[in-house]
Amino acid sequence: MTPREYLISLGTDEIEHSGRSFYKHLCNTEDILRIARLPQEVQLAGLFHSIYGTSYFKSNINIDRDTVRNIIGQYAEYLAWIFCNANRPFCWFCNNTIPFTDGNSIDVSDEELFHLRMIESANLIDQQTGANLIVGFNHN
Repeated sequence: MTPREYLISLGTDEIEHSGRSFYKHLCNTEDILRIARLPQEVQLAGLFHSIYGTSYFKSNINIDRDTVRNIIGQYAEYLAWIFCNANRPFCWFCNNTIPFTDGNSIDVSDEELFHLRMIESANLIDQQTGANLIVGFNHN
């Protein structure tokens, strides 16, 4: 099962998010990261960036980390998990210590911080422009 097929199996295409389906938002976020030529692991983290829910969006999907890790890989799941727990958007300005909404924090490398900031950027770009951004881009 592909990552996108798995998201469909979870019913993400029937959950409302930013005026369209949650599935479409997740796919657009991944597509923006692909257009930016980020590594595939980061693209997959973008595809699952809010699967566990965030402080702004509650997905209400019952899903465990091991399942996601098996579908998208360890690094992608790790980034998605941090993104879901991060105290956004404040956290991206705290250097390498990312505060979580529950009061805890996690230290990340410079590369991980860059990847998380790029996922946030793709997320926000999609929320502002929707599918209009990626129309006409060559996805190769």
